[in-house]
Amino acid sequence: MFETLNKDKIRTVKEGIDTSKMEFVPLKNFIGKTVKVDGFFFTKSKYGEQVVVVGEGVLINIPRRYTEEFKAIRDKADLLAAVLNGQLSLGDIKEIDSKNGKTVAFEFIG
Repeated sequence: MFETLNKDKIRTVKEGIDTSKMEFVPLKNFIGKTVKVDGFFFTKSKYGEQVVVVGEGVLINIPRRYTEEFKAIRDKADLLAAVLNGQLSLGDIKEIDSKNGKTVAFEFIG
């Protein structure tokens, strides 16, 4: 009941998935495809906090602008349960223009 207070302890990757040997790949590798999400986690670097999606057997680096959306998923029990039950995918993955050049965007599907 109080698990939501333990934000660092909440399981955000589907049980039984071992991410320790997965390789990191950029989201741009999936342009034009749909990625089924098996979970996600957050990393911190000198550039700030970022989301890594677990899907398709790899770890996918997600642009930082999506961090707040994934935090909202983590913090809402029903949304997180849907992710852990395999109901979230990333679709309409495409390259777009941004103020810093090209970047990749997607839509949440589920």
